[in-house]
Amino acid sequence: MFKKLIFIAFILTITANLLWANHTRMSTLMTGDYLEDVIYTDLYPQRLLHYTNYLYLDIRRGPEDYGLIVTPDEKYGALACWQNPVDEHGFNIGYAINIAKFDLGISFSPVRNNIRFGIGAGRTFFDQRIDLAFLTFDGEYEAWHKFILHYSRQLGDFNIVPKYELEYSLEPFEASRHQLGMMVQRMILNEGFVFFTAEYDFRRGDREYDRTHLYAGVEMKLSRHFVLRGGVAEHFENGFEDPTWHIEPGFGVRIRDFNIDFHVDKDRLFDKDLTFIKSVGLDFHFGRF
Repeated sequence: MFKKLIFIAFILTITANLLWANHTRMSTLMTGDYLEDVIYTDLYPQRLLHYTNYLYLDIRRGPEDYGLIVTPDEKYGALACWQNPVDEHGFNIGYAINIAKFDLGISFSPVRNNIRFGIGAGRTFFDQRIDLAFLTFDGEYEAWHKFILHYSRQLGDFNIVPKYELEYSLEPFEASRHQLGMMVQRMILNEGFVFFTAEYDFRRGDREYDRTHLYAGVEMKLSRHFVLRGGVAEHFENGFEDPTWHIEPGFGVRIRDFNIDFHVDKDRLFDKDLTFIKSVGLDFHFGRF
């Protein structure tokens, strides 16, 4: 009996660790919604079911953000509220429930002059998952509709994630933006991973461009309580012209049920007026009621 309890606790601990996330962590890795993360429930409200009874927040120089997901009973779904790290997208409320093996979710931002609505559906079957989402935003200075198709498949230690996103802008100009991309993720020792992502991004309409993005990164658990991570991004304009690249370092500390992430400001090495830390992220999985 005692061994069985240890095994169950071990599995729950691994599950919680895999779900730990926040904006600070993802701004370091820079891979976007190709990776599963609580902050992308903003795009896929059906994924709220993956983060039962969960709290996250980020402290930064700009607007702060937070999120709270409450699931008193899984059969009645998950209820959430969150604040985005950008002022114009405001405060959001979301709800998700599983019906007939499908995860269904809805989100809404009841902010004056910045109305945002999202609906999504997803299903996991064997080692695969597919997510669909539709979002619309009607703001004071911009308005758009967005459709996302996200698919992932586990192949041994590899995770393959292709994605397509269409955004149709209405204001301040009319244009359609398309994003086609794929991530290959390789799991490594102690729940860590490395990844590579390639993405082609182009827009047609009143304003046009063609861009290519390449991303790579690593998250490595060096000990029971310390995680090292970093991301590299290279961006090209008009095919493979005018390249620009960025590198972002960071680390995380795990203490009991808390996870604290730090995004390091590399520019501090060249400018002493800057702070060493760009942002701090905290998340906490507080279990069942």
